[in-house]
Amino acid sequence: METVNTLAQQAVFVDDSALITFMDPDNPHYAKARSFFIDLDDLDRHFVTTNYVLFATHQWLRDRHGYAHAEFFLDTIDKSVEQGRLTVIPGHSEWEKEAKEFVTKHPDFRFSLAEAMCSIVLMRFQISRMFTFNPNYVMLQMIYPDLKIIPSSI
Repeated sequence: METVNTLAQQAVFVDDSALITFMDPDNPHYAKARSFFIDLDDLDRHFVTTNYVLFATHQWLRDRHGYAHAEFFLDTIDKSVEQGRLTVIPGHSEWEKEAKEFVTKHPDFRFSLAEAMCSIVLMRFQISRMFTFNPNYVMLQMIYPDLKIIPSSI
């Protein structure tokens, strides 16, 4: 996990809303997502996500665009990992417990367990940049002020 910690401090965490938007040409933010991914890649930013995010994105793509599109997504993820552009952080039962506690401790955030899990990972690995189209994460800045949300206009 030391490699993840070192990479994560300069990395951009990508959530399911960013991945879904990037993979869905029907999404009104599709062009923006593609542009941001290209810009971040040009800046040599490393991307980080969790297997939970990948599971949710794969299911959404399968249900919305079909199995072949979801499989293409997994192939793209595998290539990104192989090329060293993406790190996938596996789940951990302790973090799942922390996510449940986070939801209970911060009811005003109205986070889902998935959003809480992303929050736990961001804070645990001190990842200060997040690429998301989910406006709920703005609330996280109340307890994690170093967090910068990309794009800033969500």
